[in-house]
Amino acid sequence: MQLDKCLLEKRGCKDYLSRKIPLDILGEILEAGTCAPSAGNLQNWSFVVVDDEEKKEALSLACLNQNWMNKAPIHIVICNDIKKITDVYPTRGRLYATQACSIAAQNIMLKAADVGLHTCWVGAFNEEGVRRVLTIPEDIIPEMVITLGYSDAPYKELIRDPCETVTFFNTYGKREKGDEGMFPLDKHGKDFGKSIHSLAERQHQSGGFFKKLFKKR
Repeated sequence: MQLDKCLLEKRGCKDYLSRKIPLDILGEILEAGTCAPSAGNLQNWSFVVVDDEEKKEALSLACLNQNWMNKAPIHIVICNDIKKITDVYPTRGRLYATQACSIAAQNIMLKAADVGLHTCWVGAFNEEGVRRVLTIPEDIIPEMVITLGYSDAPYKELIRDPCETVTFFNTYGKREKGDEGMFPLDKHGKDFGKSIHSLAERQHQSGGFFKKLFKKR
């Protein structure tokens, strides 16, 4: 799948089919997570794959009673061995460690989209509750839960702020101006016209471009 399409399809999904995920596909997704960058290449993440029904139910309770999570055949809990980073980077190591786990999570979700699966990032949970369910050691931090599974839910349009409204040059708040500027992207040629935000703009103008592009599975 093309990266642009993966980025667009990767949206929070809370409606899953009971279809099982083949182990080789799951392996590819987890492998993608390990390709994330980390401070000093210390790779402070670990992944707990949860497919036991009782543990999934207990985990959903620890995630503030988000019962929809039980529909997903697999939960992936990304854990942070923060000491790996703080021992080397004592001042900003906590931030670096969280950043690395977040990038690993994004890799997992993008790869899931690439192979036709859907995900949802769950960040609202009782940390000690998750720790008890999965017997996570005290020095390891559960950072996030990702639900994973197949879905036939229709694509939901998400409107994003245009790139030119969130991009500054050289100084925060300074937007590029003049005829020679970067924006709008489509003025640079057809390749820029295929970018995500160009596609999203065309969708908004046509009233359903991606509804045709992303059909139900």
